[in-house]
Amino acid sequence: MTTTSPKKILIVNGAATFNGHGGTLNMHYSEFAAEVLRGLGHSVEVTTVDRDFDPAEEAAKVVEADAIIMQFAGWWMGQPWQVKRWEDLVFTRPEIASGDGRSRTDRTALYGTGGRNTQKTYMLSSTWNAPLEAFNEPMQFFEAKGIDGLLFPMHKTFEFLGMRPLPSFIANDVLKNPTIEADLERFKAHLIRCFG
Repeated sequence: MTTTSPKKILIVNGAATFNGHGGTLNMHYSEFAAEVLRGLGHSVEVTTVDRDFDPAEEAAKVVEADAIIMQFAGWWMGQPWQVKRWEDLVFTRPEIASGDGRSRTDRTALYGTGGRNTQKTYMLSSTWNAPLEAFNEPMQFFEAKGIDGLLFPMHKTFEFLGMRPLPSFIANDVLKNPTIEADLERFKAHLIRCFG
């Protein structure tokens, strides 16, 4: 049973297909997270981005949620276009976005400070073909910027809306050297640390 008060958690299942393939691993991560979180006593809803959806209905899910988990595969150094499409159509809804924070009457109000979702948290959970050292070692591809450095634009999107980050989760080398069961155990421990 959870040691924190039960939360409403929205899992945004970013499992997406490309040329008719892919998406099953992140679908599994989304379902796995829902099972773990329900076991901790939380209320969980999973929504899927790779489909036709009503932006107003999706925005209502965001409004109701205490926390949002974005689950997706790393595509071309970021989230799949289906995830970005969901963000673009849902986060621009007036019930979520409330302006950029600036004011014509108060010149001290800064850009990006207008988010009204200050009681919400979010987590970025992603799977990558790249090995962990590609993110964390200076001479490797991502120049030691780490997953949060690479996903900086996504973090800024949530900050713009006023949400606070939970630690990100990453599963690496999922195609060439997969360790799926071990990664899922790490993910379970991560979820328990954040929501248990």
